Amino acid sequence: MKRKLLIESTESLLSSVKNKTVVLVGDFCLDVYYHISSADLEPSLETGLMVRRVHKLTTSLGGGGNVFANLCALGTGTVIPVGVIGPDMFGIQIQQLMKSMNPSSPDIAVQGAEWVTPAYMKPILDGKEQERIDTGLRNAIREETVDKLLSDLRSAMKTADVVMINQQLADSIYTDRFIEGINALAHEYPQIPFIVDARTMQSRFHGMWHKLNTHEAAAEIGVHLDPMRSELPASELYDIMRRYYEASGDPVIISRGEYGAVAYDGSMFYSAEGLSLLTELDTVGAGDSFFSGFALALASGLSAETALHIGNAVAGVTVQKLNQTGTCSPDELRAIVATCDYTYNSDVQTEKISVPFEAEAITPFHLLASRPAVKYAVFDHDGTISVLRQGWEGIMEECMVDAVSGGGKCSSYELDKIRDYCRKFIVKSTGIQTISQMVMLVDIVRRWGIVPESEILTAKQYKDIYNDALLKYIDHRLRSVETGALSPEETTIEGSISLLRSLAQAGVKIYLASGTDIEDVKHEATILGYADCFTGGIFGSVGDVKNDPKRHVLRKILAEEEVNMDQLVIFGDGPVEMREARENGAIAFGVMSDEKKRSGWNANKRERLIHAGADILVPDFKEHEKITDFLLNR
Repeated sequence: MKRKLLIESTESLLSSVKNKTVVLVGDFCLDVYYHISSADLEPSLETGLMVRRVHKLTTSLGGGGNVFANLCALGTGTVIPVGVIGPDMFGIQIQQLMKSMNPSSPDIAVQGAEWVTPAYMKPILDGKEQERIDTGLRNAIREETVDKLLSDLRSAMKTADVVMINQQLADSIYTDRFIEGINALAHEYPQIPFIVDARTMQSRFHGMWHKLNTHEAAAEIGVHLDPMRSELPASELYDIMRRYYEASGDPVIISRGEYGAVAYDGSMFYSAEGLSLLTELDTVGAGDSFFSGFALALASGLSAETALHIGNAVAGVTVQKLNQTGTCSPDELRAIVATCDYTYNSDVQTEKISVPFEAEAITPFHLLASRPAVKYAVFDHDGTISVLRQGWEGIMEECMVDAVSGGGKCSSYELDKIRDYCRKFIVKSTGIQTISQMVMLVDIVRRWGIVPESEILTAKQYKDIYNDALLKYIDHRLRSVETGALSPEETTIEGSISLLRSLAQAGVKIYLASGTDIEDVKHEATILGYADCFTGGIFGSVGDVKNDPKRHVLRKILAEEEVNMDQLVIFGDGPVEMREARENGAIAFGVMSDEKKRSGWNANKRERLIHAGADILVPDFKEHEKITDFLLNR
């Protein structure tokens, strides 16, 4: 889905949602957090047992209540909760929290006997959750309570724009008679979307959208998947969805985490790419966030495909909020829709080819060959052309580990954990500006908590430390090129200079875009002897996280040239340039370069290039003449 259209759809939703009414049927629960310090433990004078002194008490809505919180955070005008609480302090707190979020919300039904409000009391000792105490696990709903719920639900249908059903608990409000009543209303009001997300009784609901994950959908049709197998190829997943639809007669939504989401309505599949998020993630409550975004999109009259994208975006905001069941505000939704990176090609079958040159095609090669001759080309620098900075990952890893550990002020076990975390972060963030990586490093240092707040450096200071270390590391290579001890060909990917020259001679306008500092990029391109090939200009980082050079180049091309994007090719070995190509309709030419050997395949780069949207992969440019002919349709 084009980003511009998604942005417009998001604005449409946010402008209309304040006038929408959501009916939310659910198990409304309360999370209660008791924050305790081990320094405050002491024995009781009366019993001799250990007393835990609570220095902070917090509560938040759980179960259907968390869906309620997500809906309110997005600006929903009216949310009508249909559920049951007990006449106890936990029920009172749930009502108060709901009223604070949505003052127009009606009260939840109260059952005076045989019902204790479901609550999860969680002691947090020195920041770590301990064994919890749960209430409300053996409730028994009375027939008169079911009568009231059905009456409330029928009354709510007069103003409803969407009905959401959230089932969490086994001993719950969902008796046979209540479910039959819900199903009857779904049949009676086919113009109103009904969506169910049920933990243990999904198949008992009919006439509505069913939201599940892959394993849940498989289990519903008797297919038992390996629990360690997180995802399925598209062909297997689609077969499960078809079979689920055949068994239920209802449309189905499958949330796939980082791989996005898919829906099937019996005639057509709809899909939305997953989000590629660089920060540490906390997936608690992500399903509720997706559920809320998807439902509001349908309530606003948006398509199923758009609803999948918006549901993903809402969840993408909340999973980045650590140690909390987060929600998403309208501004946060706008921001992630406008700037997020997607995970592409999750389900494609690639094709190894040897003609016209050795490559791995992700987009069917005949489609690439049918495009017009290129007139514009954008090249990434490090790893795509130059290998002067080969090994930079190790330098950054040492700088990051040193920063996070405070110079090693931790155990060897924790130091190993920090190193593993930093290494994975570098792999995920390869290709973005160094200053952006350092902005994230500041947050990482703060989260690990080893370095005192007063000693945490700024992003620029961390970047200066890294740049100094890197420049010392590559200084001998630069001097060797300058003195002639090394030729430019010995410090570049095989065939890259020849490809640049042949494209330039053919009149292709070429741009260089790097996440490295602009002055360093210009200097290195000059001493390596190919700066003159970049007739479109050389662009690098200027230390501004909002001014990514690769995005800037595309904006410049679109603003200054009359470009048919089919005539633009983008070369790179990192995910940023691949995503820019994919999003803008250019050819994404991924370079799986082995920077040590300067030629041949580097398997470590394959997955990140494919998932960033590469159309085709090559190991190097030793077949530069054939690549040139292919791009120029010769």
